[in-house]
Amino acid sequence: MLSFNEICKILEQKAPFVLVDKVLEIDKGKRIVAVKNVSGGELFSALHFPGNSVYPGILILESIAQTASILFSDSIDKDISTENQFLALGGIQRFQFLKVVRPGDTLIIEVEIIKGTLQMALTKVSVKMGDTIIGEGQMSFGVVKDGK
Repeated sequence: MLSFNEICKILEQKAPFVLVDKVLEIDKGKRIVAVKNVSGGELFSALHFPGNSVYPGILILESIAQTASILFSDSIDKDISTENQFLALGGIQRFQFLKVVRPGDTLIIEVEIIKGTLQMALTKVSVKMGDTIIGEGQMSFGVVKDGK
């Protein structure tokens, strides 16, 4: 299990754009389960359908991508140099949103690596609220060299 502070040390994104609150399970190189608590205090709540807030789908996708990034960072052999590079979202395949997410909801994000190399990964992803699937599909990621 990883806390929010541990997640912040792993991700390139910085608060308030860290969209994963904790990691419940991690099976190195295979699978991860994380949590995103959707709050009415987040900026989207006042702007995305005021008075009838809906958590934007793009932020759900970003939460999944950040969860995948945590899995990938844990999966890389520490002997392999990853300096000046990071894994970025490459594509979204057959993803469906099945239910609306609102402030107060808790998302359980699961990412499983279907196929992976040192340069790319194809994942099966799902997002649940309790036992209800609210989104699922596949996402691919590829290595990007940092421009610094």
